[in-house]
Amino acid sequence: MTAWPDLEAELAAWADAGRTATLWWRDDDATAATPQLDRLLALAADNGVPLSLAVIPGLIEPPLADVLAGRADVAVLVHGHEHRNNAGAGEKKCEFPVAGRSAETRAILRRGREILANRFGSAALPVFVPPWNRLDDAWLPDLRDGGFTGLSRFGPRGTGTGPGTGTGPGAFCQVNTHVDPIDWRGGKGFAGPDAALTALTGHLRARRTGGADPGEPTGLLTHHLVQDPKTWDFVADLFARTTGRSFVSWLPGPAVFDHTGRNGD
Repeated sequence: MTAWPDLEAELAAWADAGRTATLWWRDDDATAATPQLDRLLALAADNGVPLSLAVIPGLIEPPLADVLAGRADVAVLVHGHEHRNNAGAGEKKCEFPVAGRSAETRAILRRGREILANRFGSAALPVFVPPWNRLDDAWLPDLRDGGFTGLSRFGPRGTGTGPGTGTGPGAFCQVNTHVDPIDWRGGKGFAGPDAALTALTGHLRARRTGGADPGEPTGLLTHHLVQDPKTWDFVADLFARTTGRSFVSWLPGPAVFDHTGRNGD
């Protein structure tokens, strides 16, 4: 298995260049206090890796706020509203399709942000995470108008254009995830270390060599409610191999969505 040595070589290249490889961790679909969430929070605490937890506002259960109380290492992001598929027949799943833009859906977006702000206080960031990572850019003005200052989808953001490049007061920051270790089309099991690490190493290399926006931290995406033991083991192994190194930094949510432009390397 060559994927781990490839990652080590890429991280060494960052170190040799005097740069810090910035990473971040987003986990989706939180609604309630569950054994899987307990395991997720323990994994974060045991490894000292900050967690950005995408919570579904319309499905949230009250005990979740109690579980996260006092967890300074956990930031809360807005994960859609009810994680409901509103796409048309034959279209890919999407909670907020462009055809559904209206005053009502704009109000729903705002309401979701307000629900989490009221439940989680300063831990809640005005960052929108669309279910299935799908949201057309046509919604960006609506997010801004709804009080959002950030967006997170999947895949490298564009270089030099789009919301990911804004800095300064009033800027809108897009920071995506790039590594998903779950094989969604093959039964939701672990995709395997080679597939996951190839994606991770590939994005880091692209950032270092100019093939991707160097200022976008490389994002790991997990789903605590559906992960199998091999996926949990992989994430734990990744943290063990990357923490405690001066040239690797796992960023907390507020730093990931830092609008000053310092969220890269």
